[in-house]
Amino acid sequence: LRRVADLRAAASKPLLRFLAAHAADPAEAARLRHLSSRAGKEEYAAHVVAAGRGAAELLQEMPSLSPPLGGLLELLPRLAPRYYTISSSPSLDRTTLHLTVKVLREPFRDAPHRTKLGVCSTQLEAAAAGRSVVAFVRRSSFRLPCDGATPVVMVGPGTGIAPFRAFLQEMRVAAAEGRGRTGPTRLYFGCRHARGDYLYEDELAAALEGKLLGTLRCAFSRDGARKVYVQDLLREDGREVWSLLGCRGGHLYICGGTAMGREVVLALQRTAVEHGKLSEAEAAAFVSRMEGEGRLVKELWS
Repeated sequence: LRRVADLRAAASKPLLRFLAAHAADPAEAARLRHLSSRAGKEEYAAHVVAAGRGAAELLQEMPSLSPPLGGLLELLPRLAPRYYTISSSPSLDRTTLHLTVKVLREPFRDAPHRTKLGVCSTQLEAAAAGRSVVAFVRRSSFRLPCDGATPVVMVGPGTGIAPFRAFLQEMRVAAAEGRGRTGPTRLYFGCRHARGDYLYEDELAAALEGKLLGTLRCAFSRDGARKVYVQDLLREDGREVWSLLGCRGGHLYICGGTAMGREVVLALQRTAVEHGKLSEAEAAAFVSRMEGEGRLVKELWS
């Protein structure tokens, strides 16, 4: 139950019917059967799906439920792994691994009166130092270009900064060993407020001062009269971005939310049209070619 079954996932209709069959209270059984019926379709969508009611909460809400464990386990969804991008480089320290995690504790989108709690992030928040957790490492698609002269453009708002912190650590080690990058490096970071949300501010400032970063562009979306996001800064820097990516064969890395990633790609296509003088079709083909060549790498989540 702790490591395999997902007790918080919205309960399926077969699970509701199973629970109804093991309810001692007729009213609770009738309520569950209604939610799983065709007549209760809209109420199921609102009360269970949108509100994120899972088996654990239903068992608490309805004390007469006493389902057999074996049957319950058959109907519970498997707990899916939560993937986090590593925010440290083994080049700097092979004995530790850093993560940059936002603790998810926010209203449900379609049920703002209820709080959505992250399954993994809240456990990590509560874990005491020295406690073991179940984890595994996947091979990353984020790699710096082999040629140190190749331009690098990084876009990572919020916790999307994670892989680029690792990149900067790797660059620092390489520079100390006389293998420093000679090509331009640009980082686009974004958050709501400069005070309180600016992750790794001191490290990024040090990277700028140490010439590991050539350009740092920050979008603090709630600090100005209008909201500004990383994709807006990319469009503002269109001429420079096109020079690095369209003319000099640079690499573009994007990490963060799916919607942001989509907007950044659209900004790149717009830049190809405005500054590369490509047609819309040619700009789309340029982006596809970058992906095929491994020069556009994305790690996005919804």
